[in-house]
Amino acid sequence: MKLLCIPILLLLNSIHFVYGFQPPVSAKPSSTTKSSISTIRYFHQPFVQANNKFTTRTGRTLSTPSSVSSRAKRTSLKVYEGLEALGQDALIFLSIVVTVVPAFNKLNISPILGFLAMGVILGPTGFGLLRDMNDLDSIGELGILFLLFEQGLELSIPRVKSLSQYAFGLGLQQVVLSIIAFGLLPFIGGVALLETVFKSPSSLVHVTRVDEAFVIAAALSLSSSAFVLKILQEKGKLGEKFSKASLGVLLFQDIAIIPLLVLLPIIETEKIDLANLGPQLQSLGFGFMKSFVGVAAIVGIGRIAFKEMCELVASTRSKEAFVALVLLVAVGTSVLTKQLGLSDSLGAFVAGLLLAETNFKAQIEADIQSFRGLFLALFFMTTGATVDPLLLIHEWPTTLALLTALLTIKATIVSLLGPLYGLTFPESVKTGILLSGGGEFAFVVLTLAQQLKVVPSNLSPILVGIVVLSMALTPALYTLGETAENVLNDRFFKLQPSEVEEKTYAGEEVIVLCGFETSSQVIAEYFAAPEVFNFLSVPLVSFETDAKKVLAGQSLGYEVLFGDGTQPSVLQSYKIEKIKAIIITYPEISDSIEALSRLRAAYPTTPLFVSATDYSEYWQLIDAGATQVLISNAEMGVALANGLLDMFSLSSAATTSIEKNVRGTFRQLAKQESSQETSLTDISKLLDSEKQNEIIVQSTEGGMAT
Repeated sequence: MKLLCIPILLLLNSIHFVYGFQPPVSAKPSSTTKSSISTIRYFHQPFVQANNKFTTRTGRTLSTPSSVSSRAKRTSLKVYEGLEALGQDALIFLSIVVTVVPAFNKLNISPILGFLAMGVILGPTGFGLLRDMNDLDSIGELGILFLLFEQGLELSIPRVKSLSQYAFGLGLQQVVLSIIAFGLLPFIGGVALLETVFKSPSSLVHVTRVDEAFVIAAALSLSSSAFVLKILQEKGKLGEKFSKASLGVLLFQDIAIIPLLVLLPIIETEKIDLANLGPQLQSLGFGFMKSFVGVAAIVGIGRIAFKEMCELVASTRSKEAFVALVLLVAVGTSVLTKQLGLSDSLGAFVAGLLLAETNFKAQIEADIQSFRGLFLALFFMTTGATVDPLLLIHEWPTTLALLTALLTIKATIVSLLGPLYGLTFPESVKTGILLSGGGEFAFVVLTLAQQLKVVPSNLSPILVGIVVLSMALTPALYTLGETAENVLNDRFFKLQPSEVEEKTYAGEEVIVLCGFETSSQVIAEYFAAPEVFNFLSVPLVSFETDAKKVLAGQSLGYEVLFGDGTQPSVLQSYKIEKIKAIIITYPEISDSIEALSRLRAAYPTTPLFVSATDYSEYWQLIDAGATQVLISNAEMGVALANGLLDMFSLSSAATTSIEKNVRGTFRQLAKQESSQETSLTDISKLLDSEKQNEIIVQSTEGGMAT
């Protein structure tokens, strides 16, 4: 029966297309047709008489059935063409998602950049393959709602508390000073400089109103959370102080978007200018307070209502109903704030904030993840379609000047503020350069401002293009920041000899620890224990190239020296000649391999211990000269398994034997994986391990029975 639906649907579609869209074909009517026409004339006659009376009285003509039919056909044709265009755009969009996400993930680049680039290429100023930009923009705006909705979900109190020092200190000052700096530029000669030096057209950069300058400055003060967080994760730097400072600044920027969304509609109604600045600021403040009261009322009522609604729908155990409720809350709150004269994006954020207080936060994030990603991808692609690459190229002096001003001003502000919040000046410079680019929320602000006609229409495309370029430069900005930090540390902020406890080890036997990260501190704590020191009578000496970690370690009583312990010349400068063992704890395998090659050449008989992430790196380090490799992931698994077997009362001798067999098996598997050997040995070893597992179970059952 289901198969019969296919030809029926095809037939109906054909009939609809022929009779609904094609104009009638002139043909000689048959007798049946003549009869039908007579019938139509009979019913049509009263309409003609009424039309004549209406025309005599008003001078206008009623729409006849034929004109209604023609109009309906034209309307249907327009709808059909619109759906056809949107269908083609949807096909292109889905193809882009399927292509861009895997490709850019493979290249370790954020897919956001890919969607922006594809929008530029396929948009009206590119190949023009996206036909119906208005409809796509309307759908893409849902991406903004979901972006703000998820931002509200993630804004938890523990997260705010953990980053409060940097968020409400460094972040607050960065946003305020950036808005002031960018906002003042048009009125202190910035526009004149662009017009005279860079030959920028007046129609392109002419900003005369305070509200225009404020909105542009607010958009440019924001940075990209997605790009910065991805780079910090890839580089393994999330635990460092400059990373926490960066995340704190980004957190405050995420919070700052909310008052901006409140102010934009109010600014649009006031049309602020310098002549009437005082009264307009008073009106602006009154509007802001009224908006604040409205949002507070939504939050107060929503905290009670939304929680009860979530619990009620969740009790039905219907995933569809729960997803529908989440969408209802997000979109419904957006519509409510829109009715209050505020931004619908603000309503989405408030909805996320309210649902984050319920017990269903994790489930909500999981449920909206898929279509939230699609809507966001569409938003970024339509945003990229507004960029005119020909305009950026034609006005390249203006583009280069604005891009340079954006990066320089933001980097300078953070670099000068950082030392006030516990960062060294090199760390502040590195943080400032990393955060100097634009961000995805700049698109939200500029899109809303363009809809409200707050930003000049000629300037908006070039601003979006500059933000896109700065986001694309984020990986290069990170590298530039690291280089600047290293140069400043080496030339101006190098650790002075007076700051380090001078000590030599002539004639002493020592254990050398290279690096003073978290794992190294655990090792140092072990060797500082009286039982270990009295047994070995050999001191553990740590080497670290980070001056702050050196001073911090020394303040805690550890023997930490400044320098690269993997360089034989550094060890010799401290008169270290007798080395019992060397431990390397670098997180990157490339650094560990380089260190092993240097140390093995200088100390051929000294035991070299090194850590690795998993067994795929094991044999690379062994080949480089390591005596023993400790696998962090495997050691965690071994510790958990040993704890479990100990709880089941398995004998320590059996646990030790099993642990030895497990280590040997996985080392062999890692070796075969690296050499691409046949898997027959793998199968035999796995079978052997299964036999051992049977013995374990039997022993465990016996131990438990005993």
